[in-house]
Amino acid sequence: MTTSMKFQSFYPTIFICVYITLAPTIAAYTTYTYLDMYASSCKIWAEDSNGNLIGGDKDEIYDCDHFIHPDKTFNVPNQTYWVHAKVVASLRDPKVRGPYNENTCFHIYGTVTDWGFDQTSCS
Repeated sequence: MTTSMKFQSFYPTIFICVYITLAPTIAAYTTYTYLDMYASSCKIWAEDSNGNLIGGDKDEIYDCDHFIHPDKTFNVPNQTYWVHAKVVASLRDPKVRGPYNENTCFHIYGTVTDWGFDQTSCS
């Protein structure tokens, strides 16, 4: 009976080892944006190659004044993505950066009438 018990626990152990080895790992990229605007609100979000929202929220308005909120970080699935930025009340078009397949860092800066959105080093 003891041999039978040891043998029965052997199968689940093998199954677990094979599953851990072959199961796909869940990975995600992180996008970090340094908010460096003066008295401005902005929207920052990420979309996939089909234009589907995959990170952030394009309807959520952030206070992008660097004295109030210094940064905005969100994760995106492990796929190609583009990062969008729009300053609320600005007449300028939203800025789109990408495509990316890695962690990214950005800097949004300026005022409502004159703003920029650039990729920066993450170090």
